[in-house]
Amino acid sequence: CSPAYPLEPSYSCANSNIKMKSTIIAGLAAVATLSCSAHAFAPVSLPSTASSASALSMAKYNSMDEIIDLFPEDKPVLINFYDANTENEIKNDVFRAKTLLKDRCTVCSIKQQDYPELAKLWDAADKTPSMILFEDGKPKMRLYEETHYLEIVAKVGKYCRPAGEEHTEVV
Repeated sequence: CSPAYPLEPSYSCANSNIKMKSTIIAGLAAVATLSCSAHAFAPVSLPSTASSASALSMAKYNSMDEIIDLFPEDKPVLINFYDANTENEIKNDVFRAKTLLKDRCTVCSIKQQDYPELAKLWDAADKTPSMILFEDGKPKMRLYEETHYLEIVAKVGKYCRPAGEEHTEVV
């Protein structure tokens, strides 16, 4: 926005700046709300050593190990890579699956667009959602394009059983 006279701010520029500041504040408030929510769909990003392009850029994790290390070691971690374009379609089912699996594994959802290198590295960039169950830092099973919460719970849950009750494939 540039005023008609360079040294005199116009009303429309001041109004535009107020709107921009309000939008930024509202955006930051939304991120803070998601970060503080125990049921947030997107993972909380913590500052990393990587330099950012701007003060508003979200910090990124550099490896799957950094993400997995954020969660307790006593349960497997289900990483759900999803496309931002399908988020609204799948978030309710992922939330339900997360709720039903809460005693057996931790569910962490990651936008493919936020972590394109990790999604590609873990073969999770082209299909949404792409879920990978990790136990002791190693992938245990994968699930592609499954969106119904009962199917997710059934397929993932059988790999999250207590010692002595683990799943074994019948040949």
